[in-house]
Amino acid sequence: MQNARAAQPDAVLTAMQAELKRSMTLTLNELDKPYYINYTVDDERSWSASATLGGLLSSNSSEFRIPRVRVRVGDYKFDNTNWTGANASGPRYDLRNFPMEDNVPVIRQFLWLATDSVFKGSLQSIARKRAALKSVTVTDQLADFAPAPPLVDLGDYIPAKFDQPAWAEKTRRISAAFGDFPSLRTSSAEFTAIDSLHRFISTEGTQIRQQETAGVIELRATAQAPDGMIVRDLGVFYTHDIKAMFPEADLTKSARQLGEQVVKLAAAPVGDNYTGPVLFEGVASPQLMAEILGRNLHISRKPVSPPGASSESAATDLEGRRGVRIMPEIFDVTDDPTQPLWGHEEADDEGVASKPLSLVEKGVLKDFFRTRLPVRGYSDSNGRARLAGSYGASTPVPTNLLIHASETSSIGDLKKKLIDLCQQRGLPYGMVVRKMDFPSSASLDEARKLLSGAAGSSHPVSIPLYTYRLYVDGHEELVRGERFRGINARSLKDILAAGDDSVTFNYLENGAPFALLGFGGSSAEVTVVAPSVLIDDLEMSKVDDELPKLPIVPSPLAGTQTASAR
Repeated sequence: MQNARAAQPDAVLTAMQAELKRSMTLTLNELDKPYYINYTVDDERSWSASATLGGLLSSNSSEFRIPRVRVRVGDYKFDNTNWTGANASGPRYDLRNFPMEDNVPVIRQFLWLATDSVFKGSLQSIARKRAALKSVTVTDQLADFAPAPPLVDLGDYIPAKFDQPAWAEKTRRISAAFGDFPSLRTSSAEFTAIDSLHRFISTEGTQIRQQETAGVIELRATAQAPDGMIVRDLGVFYTHDIKAMFPEADLTKSARQLGEQVVKLAAAPVGDNYTGPVLFEGVASPQLMAEILGRNLHISRKPVSPPGASSESAATDLEGRRGVRIMPEIFDVTDDPTQPLWGHEEADDEGVASKPLSLVEKGVLKDFFRTRLPVRGYSDSNGRARLAGSYGASTPVPTNLLIHASETSSIGDLKKKLIDLCQQRGLPYGMVVRKMDFPSSASLDEARKLLSGAAGSSHPVSIPLYTYRLYVDGHEELVRGERFRGINARSLKDILAAGDDSVTFNYLENGAPFALLGFGGSSAEVTVVAPSVLIDDLEMSKVDDELPKLPIVPSPLAGTQTASAR
């Protein structure tokens, strides 16, 4: 992609270009010279507010500029990256006070200091890496970096307008809707809106300037069941149009529905251990696909380590299965960043153009997400470097993951098939999952505790939030407190049927929406579109963790219902 250079003046980009050209002359005592340098500078303005029960908790706005400098010494075949020893995470530099004013000499001064620090650290890394290789055997003789054609995509920047006070007030009013449910333990509504300008240039000739805007609304609620179990739900809404965001009436309605569902969940009975077919209906299907398919469609690579140090890379569930059927023949899977969805992207974090990618054809695995770190069987990138990774590498992440089935059934027919299977096997009921806890609405410690019990998989999936027993007579019963055991990407072969629906699920991979969008790999926008699916032979177990005690006294809201509009 080669767009005409934009005429809009940009002092920051001018400073980056000038210093990049000068930095390629770096030398030190006949040591390795830079063969690749890239600069990234992100300008970001953000607005946020949070509220609970009609009361404002916080309201903030901020503006800052984040630089990133990468210097590779050696050559494409062997450089200072892909190494777990000293400086493995990259040379350190401190530019926390990077200038906000568009002053070319001042910006060049800061880039000069950072480049000098990174260059010296890169020299230390490559020297230690060479020394380590004299004592270890490397089985895969792969290059450390893949060349990429230059990409020029310079767009204009028009600062976005956002009414922070108005949205803070809307958030306060939306949060008041949870007051209709005094049995809730906690509840909140919050928003984040971001306007950012992303700049990326490299010594290969790539120049990128892109404006990125994003808005996120989060609705949260928790309740405590009579046995002490904490139940929760999270509603998240994403948009790239921060001028419009979302209608307040729709968000208020969603808050009431969320509160009502969490209250019902707290009153539901605890589920039992179960093995049999499970119907993932509605949003639960793309949530599941995001975890067991989207997170496994890449190949890991073991980095070089000092003698005696461990450098085992976590293999994904689908490694080594190219050309193998991983899903029924009715399925095709593509990743298409050109679609106007939440995961739309024109170039990845390594300056590679993002193009449509066929991953699964008639159930057979054809390709993987790839970055500029060569892996077994692949020497080039397909533009999926979207998160900061370990050892100087980036992590491949999907953009718009589209899962299509050529043969489908109505949701009613899927339920009939589930009931038929239960009758054939003498099961009193089958299981229907309508929402997973992905991304997790629990705190970090709570999420780790919940996943720790999901034995039987190296990559346990999130717990189901809304799980229903579908009895053979057709009636349903909501249950709580269950988790999956042993489910992984290979479970996709056991899909029995797909629905005629197409459900879109948006999320942020590996991050939260709080002022992280556009920051070099802190988080990546992803969309997954998939039909409901019926999967055979899955195992669910009852959560048997220790439960917290109930509060000693009732909530002060009990008996004094908070008004949902003020």
